[in-house]
Order: sequence, then C-alpha cells, then structure tokens
Amino acid sequence: MRVRFTRYSVASLIATGISQLVLYGLYAWSGVGAAVASTIAFAVGAVPHFVMVRWWAWGQRGMPRLSRQVVGYIVVTVLGGIVSVLLTTAAEWLVQPLVADRSARSLVLNVTYVLGGLPVFVAKYAFLDRVFADRADQAERADLADRTEQADRADQPAYEATSSTRVRAANPVAPGTTSS
Repeated sequence: MRVRFTRYSVASLIATGISQLVLYGLYAWSGVGAAVASTIAFAVGAVPHFVMVRWWAWGQRGMPRLSRQVVGYIVVTVLGGIVSVLLTTAAEWLVQPLVADRSARSLVLNVTYVLGGLPVFVAKYAFLDRVFADRADQAERADLADRTEQADRADQPAYEATSSTRVRAANPVAPGTTSS
C-alpha cells in the first residue's frame, strides 16, 4: 500500500505540474478568465493522471473493468475539479481589485489551485483505491490461490506414493506360520 500511495503521489505531482503550467500560461498570457483557464488546466492534467495511476500506481492492464474505472475516475475527478475551479474563480474575484498585474494574479491562482487540491488529493486516493485496488487485490488473491492449488496438485502424486496406506510388506506371511 505504501508503494501504491507513493506512486499515486508522484503521478499526482506530475499531473499537478502539468495543470499548473497550463493554468499559468492560459491565464497570464492568453487573457482567458480563471474559470476557463482552471477548467482546461484541470482536464489537461487529468488525462495523464488517469493513465499513470491506472497503469503505474495500481498496475492495471488491459480492458477488463476499464469502463468502471473510467467512470469512477471521472466522478471523483469532476468533483475535485469543481472544487478547484470554484476556488480559483473565487480567488480571482477576490484578488483582481487588489493586484493589477496579471502574472502576479496567476501565481495567486496557482497557489489557490494547489492548496484547494490537497484535501481532494487524500479523498481521491481513498476512492480510487477502492475502484482500482479492489479488482487488483482480488486478482492477486485469485492468482495466489491458483498457484497454491497447482502446487498442491503437483505434490499429490509424490505424497500418494509415500502414503502409509499404500506401503506393502516385503514378504507377507500368514499368521501363525513360520518360514523356514
């Protein structure tokens, strides 16, 4: 679990870095508002985040359960995104009359975006662990059970050959008789 959380954290840091660059670039240089910039930034960071957490953090491969995982990821990500967009929009509304420089306001928005994402980060991990790890852990347990069963079957003939019920006397003699 520690490895999984560490990988999730690294994937989240990378995705947040991507989002931060997009947010800063859109808001500072293109002149779009905070709501649009943070929405686009969030979406741009969410795609690589999903790929990294699914494949790297939780070791999921292939198509089985993908639709369930995508839906679960979208739900928790959209909820987290709404929090981030609302907070950055509110920060713009509060800071705009106080700070004239758009680049300086962009930094305030980035800080707001990151700080608002911290509680979402923990809640998102807990939810994604249920969505992704549930199947991964079940598959791991099933694989272990299969390997154990195969090992038991492989050992069975060797055990039967040495079983005490199959041992025969070397020279059977009827009771009460002697051999001469």
